[in-house]
Amino acid sequence: MGVLDFQRVRWWALIVTTVGGVLCGAQVAGAAPNQGATASTDLSSVTSTNVTIRAGANSNAAVSGSPDEIVMDSSGQAMHFEDQMMLNSRMVDLDLFAKMPKSRITKMREAFVQAENAFKRGDEALGFAIQREQLQGYPLNIWLNYYYLAYNIRTEKFDAVMKFIQSNEQGELSALLKDRYARYFSDQRDYEHLSQLIGPKPFDETKLSTLSFNQKSQMCRFYEANWPLDKVSEDAVSYATRIYLDLSKRPMSCNGLMSLFDAKGYLTDKLVLKRFESAYIKSSYAETTESLSRELQKTPFAERVSAQMKLYKDPEKLFTEVKGNDGEQHRVAVLAFKRYANLQPRAARNDFSRFIKTFEPSETELIDIYQIFASSFLGRSYGLEDVEWVDKNLPTLAWNNTLKEQRLRRAIFFGQWNEVYVLINHLPLDMQDDINWRYWKGRAAKELGNTEEGDALLAEVAKDRSFFGFYAAQSLGLEYPFNYLKIDPNFSFPMDIANNKAAIRFLELYALDDDNAIYEWREIAKRSPEHEAMVMAQWALQTGNISYAIDFVVSSGRWDALDYRFPIAYRDYYEHFSKETNVPLSFLYGVSRQESMLNHSIRSWAGAVGLMQVMPGTARQIAKKEKWKFGGTNTLTDPETNIKYGSTYLRWMLDRFDNNRILAAAAYNAGPNRIPRWRSHDGVYRDAAMFVECIPFNETRKYVQNVILYDSIYNFLLTGEKGELIHPHELSYAY
Repeated sequence: MGVLDFQRVRWWALIVTTVGGVLCGAQVAGAAPNQGATASTDLSSVTSTNVTIRAGANSNAAVSGSPDEIVMDSSGQAMHFEDQMMLNSRMVDLDLFAKMPKSRITKMREAFVQAENAFKRGDEALGFAIQREQLQGYPLNIWLNYYYLAYNIRTEKFDAVMKFIQSNEQGELSALLKDRYARYFSDQRDYEHLSQLIGPKPFDETKLSTLSFNQKSQMCRFYEANWPLDKVSEDAVSYATRIYLDLSKRPMSCNGLMSLFDAKGYLTDKLVLKRFESAYIKSSYAETTESLSRELQKTPFAERVSAQMKLYKDPEKLFTEVKGNDGEQHRVAVLAFKRYANLQPRAARNDFSRFIKTFEPSETELIDIYQIFASSFLGRSYGLEDVEWVDKNLPTLAWNNTLKEQRLRRAIFFGQWNEVYVLINHLPLDMQDDINWRYWKGRAAKELGNTEEGDALLAEVAKDRSFFGFYAAQSLGLEYPFNYLKIDPNFSFPMDIANNKAAIRFLELYALDDDNAIYEWREIAKRSPEHEAMVMAQWALQTGNISYAIDFVVSSGRWDALDYRFPIAYRDYYEHFSKETNVPLSFLYGVSRQESMLNHSIRSWAGAVGLMQVMPGTARQIAKKEKWKFGGTNTLTDPETNIKYGSTYLRWMLDRFDNNRILAAAAYNAGPNRIPRWRSHDGVYRDAAMFVECIPFNETRKYVQNVILYDSIYNFLLTGEKGELIHPHELSYAY
């Protein structure tokens, strides 16, 4: 334990009492285990009308806030708004704050809320006056600076915004402020300021598919800012073209770039037609196809598109509907056949020779069609003869990375170990380094008789904390790589973080029950010294703030901090229903951690609710069968109710699938009726790893891996025993 600073202890005792925290590692009395603590300060009566002071001694000070307008400092001297804001950024004195009595801190919190409201409604003079008169030394002054800049946005604040961002005193607020002003300058078409704000090119967009949604957004802002300034014309056109042709969801922040793209004449009818043709082939873009077809009715392509849409629902009718093979008719026939091949691959394959003879597709068109066939025939529902057809017919140039991965999974399914080994070596190096392909390369080497090479490869895989890492470790009899990062047992809360400004700000916002506390939490996680960040994570765990504990890991990438990444929340409820349903406790936690990150109130886009993401319709079925009274969808946010229903449904899945957690987890995610179709029907034995790798849905494949891995980790955290990733009956099971 560190030496205690009794002046700070007095202040921290107030903070800890207010926020339900932990003092020196001991839980505060009254803070229920596994429950989120709530702030005790009542601010419901605080309104801006409680404050009557105006701008210093000058009651006539201007309030509209232009840079030429002034407020008065405490001596009556004129100050520019920007100077006032920068002065306020220095108005934090932790020692002064530590010495303040409880009543003074309570008044400062009330004043902070009043100043916040003043800035948000544009009464900047009042906001600054409250800061100056009542909030000297208060840790949250930086938030009031942010509110001043983030609300009532205008160009005159730009220099202050840049100073705020460049100071990097609060990285999360800087990012929020940058985004707000980027939207403002985009709307104003003020590209000079937007370019200064965005700065240099943030990413290399050579491969659009490698960029995250947020990265695409930032790249759009960069090109939007610099294109009108003639800095990036060619690159901007190239990037905007790819963004336009990408059928996936587009970031809203790309709207400005696309408006420029259109205004400069690059969004041509021909490009719209290309997007239409891309959407037309696929079954999941009907709405996009219909919209683009209407848009093209006002172009020279109207007649062709109308003919194309007549074949949309029944593309196989192309042989009777398309007359001749001239330019327009040929294009209609080729696009219709591509859709036919995508929707009905076997029927289209039977008509393929006829199509080639009648419409004489080009080599490029044939490659596109072969790729469409391959994408279907390498799916889980097709047999070895279909795979062999792809091997025989797909040109070498047509084997893209997606098809290579599909072919790999079929090779694994059919035990074609030589193909597995060779295909992995033909993947790009970054894909070869994926943990699953590293496992399968080692596995293939062993299956081919190269035991020494295989064991060496698998031993490296076994160092990775992942499903396949643990699977390799289990097969080789090695220790599981938990890589467990623990906090120093001699930590002292709050003294170890008494000088951490972000931690102090977080606890103040938490005391105010302010949702913005999450931004200070992420500031702590990303930018605080390791020990101080871990102390705060421990605070979250011991006060039942589970979402903060998990967010700490996710925000900072401290994946080895298992206690915080996999918190043991609502333990009494989980233990109770584990015994009631005979579902292993660690399995319940594994499913819940994957489903909701242990957020009891979360709702999915599909309507699933709570810790175990129970669908209301499923809950009604359970209630009917178990003769329970279901209280409605909102009751599923109650942890006890949710675990009761979720554990019961999971028990049903275990009963249906031979007490096999792998199959039960797959059924919980994708629905039980799919599982029989995914199992083997040819009499060939396939093990757990083969089944998991060959799950056809990317989401479910990853889901099952995570749940089984999380089960193993939770078992370790709950019991201290390392156990088994795959249980004996699951290892010998015929999948």
